[in-house]
Amino acid sequence: MFVSSHMLIICILLFTNITLFANPCSAPLLGAAHSGAPGEVNCAGCHSGSINSGPGEINYQIGAGNGHYTPDEVISIILSMVQVDVNQFGFQTVALRNNTNTNAGLFLLTDTDETRLIEDDHNGSDRIYVGHTICGADTDILGEKQWNFQWQAPSEDIGSIQFYLSAIATNHNHSTSGDDTYTQIITLTPQNVVLGDINEDGILNILDIVLMINMILSNEYSIVADVNEDGLVNIIDVVLMVNILVGGLP
Repeated sequence: MFVSSHMLIICILLFTNITLFANPCSAPLLGAAHSGAPGEVNCAGCHSGSINSGPGEINYQIGAGNGHYTPDEVISIILSMVQVDVNQFGFQTVALRNNTNTNAGLFLLTDTDETRLIEDDHNGSDRIYVGHTICGADTDILGEKQWNFQWQAPSEDIGSIQFYLSAIATNHNHSTSGDDTYTQIITLTPQNVVLGDINEDGILNILDIVLMINMILSNEYSIVADVNEDGLVNIIDVVLMVNILVGGLP
């Protein structure tokens, strides 16, 4: 009886661990337009948790991380998440042309067990997303998850491209409570981008300075506006732009 009781306790613990941490192939599948891109909701549209204030970490690594693309280039993407108090993650991402918010490039799946393509005619723009599968959301025992896929750049220079990402860390309690949403926007520019040409019309002028000031006031970042390439868009970039326009710099 003593041995049997202990075996029963062990079995209960093992079952509890499987229930809490595995939940294999039970993730809900999102429809399109949940990436947080313009005109869309993010994961917080359905889940009630915080946005970008949870205890987790997220890393959206696009290629070498240099913020550039060349036509037809195939770029590897790694999306990883870590949060120890949850047992499922999910995500949706889309790449859009900056000046039209239409689809840019082509996502390529390298693991169809973990990721899937989601097509949508969003206001006629035919946006195509990558998201998790029903079996591609479970964490490991350390609360970690990683997805791998690729993106092929357009066949020509189309200006800046923005990757919108919305991701969720969920406790899988079959409700919308207690979850954490994470969002990111990553901009890729053509390899031969002209710093300061924010509206990408091929001309540096006062309009670019106005747009830059608006970005500073809105606490936004763009590689094109980061004239001194210090990772910030601030008054220093405005001063450099003024100097360029009046001939103070080549």
